[in-house]
Amino acid sequence: MAPSREGIDAPEASRKGEGQRVDINLGHACNHRCLFCMQGESGIDQKRWVKLDKLKKELTFYAKEKGVTQLGLLGGEPTLYPWIEEALGMAQDLGYREITINTNGFRLADMEFARMAAQKGINRYCISLHSEDPAIEDYLCNHKGALIRKMQAIRNITHLRKEGVVDAVISLNAVLNRLNLPTMDRFIRLFKHLGIHDIRLNFIRPEGRARNNEEIVSTYREAMPKLMELVDLNEREFKIRLTFGEIPYCIFPESFFADVARRHQYIGEYTDRRTFVSTFGNQESHLTDGTGRQRFVWQDLKMDELKSFVAACEGCTWRGVCGGAWTNYIEMYGDEEFAALKS
Repeated sequence: MAPSREGIDAPEASRKGEGQRVDINLGHACNHRCLFCMQGESGIDQKRWVKLDKLKKELTFYAKEKGVTQLGLLGGEPTLYPWIEEALGMAQDLGYREITINTNGFRLADMEFARMAAQKGINRYCISLHSEDPAIEDYLCNHKGALIRKMQAIRNITHLRKEGVVDAVISLNAVLNRLNLPTMDRFIRLFKHLGIHDIRLNFIRPEGRARNNEEIVSTYREAMPKLMELVDLNEREFKIRLTFGEIPYCIFPESFFADVARRHQYIGEYTDRRTFVSTFGNQESHLTDGTGRQRFVWQDLKMDELKSFVAACEGCTWRGVCGGAWTNYIEMYGDEEFAALKS
């Protein structure tokens, strides 16, 4: 059994309890085939779009039964959802006031669609964008012209914000991997210049096409010097909201982790909100309800199902908080990077 999370400086999102927001997966269909996509090998039932009536019931459940007012729309690629305009209208009517779309940005490069999305209540755009180098971005997304389209999406949202159509936050969500790691300073510098002040670097999860793929899955040890360089650059130059996710706490340098203010600023789990998730079309398991639907809290699923501990985690003060490493990462690279933290 993991040590208690009480009595240590645990992120709020790691503490057991209800979600503060809900992410609903509309279906796994997508117009990209990203090399690191966790859903790249989804079954046909998971790729089907959830019917609008079923989505309405889910939105109603979280709004009325759980009192949630913060909504995230996930895919696949949620902008492809055939009833996206109707879905957004329902969400507004049910009282959702913060609506986030997690997107590759392709449809938002069309100004007509971007305007509709803004008018229908999307006020946070979390855009999956991984490299400032067009060749690397296109390769990672397995789609020619990916970077060009995503940059146009950013311009469109920025234009609508200047028009006063939407008071929107644009956040970039980059999957940190071996190909984009060396130039992450250039990545941040470019998008800061384009007006982006919120960038999240999530360490790659070795699932789907990324499983056992050493071309793109770096080690934590390989990544950490660059991340500490980014912290220094952010303090001196960038001055944006920069956070790192899915990195075991013992990987961070001792001096960094001991600095409570810096830990809260850069370790993404400290600013994450505890999140309900609903997905559909799943194979029956202990997580499903008999109809293929799953409801869970994301932070608990990661710790209970998707991550693992190693021998060095035994006795670690933070074991009940950080949750270990992605299980498939340990299968790839072993456990020699990890060590127990005592305070």
